[in-house]
Amino acid sequence: MAIVTITRALHSGGEIVAEEVAQAIGARCVSRQVLIEAAKHYHVPENKIEGVFEKTPSFWERMTESRRTYLAFIQATLADFARDDNLVYHGNAGQELLREVPHVLKVRLLYPAEQRVQTIMAQFGQTREQAERYVLQIDDDRTKRMRYLFNQDWRDPSRYDLWMRLERITKDEAVALILHVLQQPTFQLSPERRPAFDDFILKCQIYAQLAAVLVGRLSLVTVIVKDGVVTLQGTLTSHESMIEHIVHEIEQLPGVREVHNEIVVGLVYHEWNV
Repeated sequence: MAIVTITRALHSGGEIVAEEVAQAIGARCVSRQVLIEAAKHYHVPENKIEGVFEKTPSFWERMTESRRTYLAFIQATLADFARDDNLVYHGNAGQELLREVPHVLKVRLLYPAEQRVQTIMAQFGQTREQAERYVLQIDDDRTKRMRYLFNQDWRDPSRYDLWMRLERITKDEAVALILHVLQQPTFQLSPERRPAFDDFILKCQIYAQLAAVLVGRLSLVTVIVKDGVVTLQGTLTSHESMIEHIVHEIEQLPGVREVHNEIVVGLVYHEWNV
């Protein structure tokens, strides 16, 4: 079993590689399904969840935490999909959402811009000028979103373990290379890696739980999980009873051994309620 994230450009055909890798290893292959499930599980409008990755953040969104709240829901949902160590994810930002998974294989597929332009012209009946402008726009929007959400450039090779140019190799060769790399010990869930994997899944659950309660204030709290022991740090202008309720809810989560509450009740620089 394995966990693979495949980052691809829109209209690149990279989903075919993801599907064939998943079929070869008997894994679940998901993309947009994660967003749909997150919206359903956390009772938020589907268009709000989808907007996290589909639109350039507005000025208001940059000043608030609305997208970061939805991002916490997405990450927790994806972590739950990965729980059984049998997943190929080819949606947005997989290389960042699952970065803390110790054995995840992060793949980037590069597809020639010209072929993307040709695909868009054929599928949508656009002129070459329109298709070229569209490709530039969607890539630019994606770059801005990733910087806003993760403070990272999704085009940076260091964010990936495997980087392949599909104008140089075929899709079948790309699949074969990924399958070969997955056989290496680095990308297998060993007993030594299991605690860190479980801690990551639990931390994602906690952040999602906090996001639903601390609307607009999620960035004020830090969650640390080590061997099932949870430490909460930060400063909140909340009532003690509310924080006690948060701690109690976290204590009920499966896998939590203990909760150390180090949240300070006091003044902070600012809060945004959205």
